Amino acid sequence: MADGLWLTTPRLILREHRAEDLQALHAMLSDPATTWYIPDMRKGDLAETDAYLRSVMRDAHVCPRLRYNLIIEEKTTGHVAGSVGLHVIEGEAGSVHYGLGYFVRRDLWNAGCATEAVRAALDYILALDAHRVTASCLAENIGSRRVLEKCGFVQEGLLRAHTWHDGEWKDCAVYGRLKEA
Repeated sequence: MADGLWLTTPRLILREHRAEDLQALHAMLSDPATTWYIPDMRKGDLAETDAYLRSVMRDAHVCPRLRYNLIIEEKTTGHVAGSVGLHVIEGEAGSVHYGLGYFVRRDLWNAGCATEAVRAALDYILALDAHRVTASCLAENIGSRRVLEKCGFVQEGLLRAHTWHDGEWKDCAVYGRLKEA
C-alpha cells in the first residue's frame, strides 16, 4: 500500500518522494541539461540533493499542506522520471492559488511525460481546492510552454528582461489556468 498521495495515468505514477529516490533524483538535479532552465534546482553534490529530498518529504506531512511535490515514476519500469510540484501562493480552504513547477529526465523530453504528469497533478489540485494555478518559464523554453498550453494554461503575460540566465537577462512567459477553464 502506498503512503500519501498516489495518482496514476496510463504511463505514469505520481507519488510522494521516498528516501530511496535519492540517487535517481540526484542524477537529474546534478545534470546541467536537465536543470538548464531551472538552475536554482541544480544540486552540486549528493548531500545537497539529500537535504532537498528530506525537505520535500517533510513538506508532505505539514498540516495544512502547502506543498505537493510528487515523484513521476514510469509504470512499466519503476524508474524515476522526474518531479511535479504545486505550492500554495495564497488563498484559503476551497479557493487557493497554486504555483506549478516540473522537470523530467532529458531522455524523456518530447515524449509527453511532462504533459501527462502535469495534467494529472492539475486535475488533482483543481478537484481539491484550487481556484487558480500559475506557472512561468523562460520564453525561449518552447518545450515547457507547449506542456503548459496542452494542459489548458493561457499565457497571461511576458516579463521582458526578467530573469538572469546564462549570463544575460531573458524574457519570462507567465501562464495561468483557472478552475473554470
